[in-house]
Amino acid sequence: MKRWFWVFDVATVLAFVIIGRDTHGFVTDWAETLRVAAPFLLALSIGIGITRAWERPTRILTGVGISVITVVVGLGFRKYVFDAGTANTFVILTSAWMIVWMVGWRLVANLTARIMGSRRGSITT
Repeated sequence: MKRWFWVFDVATVLAFVIIGRDTHGFVTDWAETLRVAAPFLLALSIGIGITRAWERPTRILTGVGISVITVVVGLGFRKYVFDAGTANTFVILTSAWMIVWMVGWRLVANLTARIMGSRRGSITT
């Protein structure tokens, strides 16, 4: 898990873009998907670096930090670097999606680890 945590965060960004494009009736081709996802993927990499996520990737605070940085920096990149829209509704949906999913998978990972740990502790030999 420690090596592959970022896959879940990248999947969060890509799912957001793919679902959003599909909702608006756009064809989902990979080049366009990556173009739309680019500001958030760049922001995600910054968030991983700032939070040093590789040290404690499943920590809830890591998820909060990464999601907030991905949203704030990603929206800034989207508006000022990629010259794309940042309507209020888009900002709200982006924030909710990133926070729920980037923190959510960490909650599930922690809960699973606790359940598995308690099962191991209850086995008698």
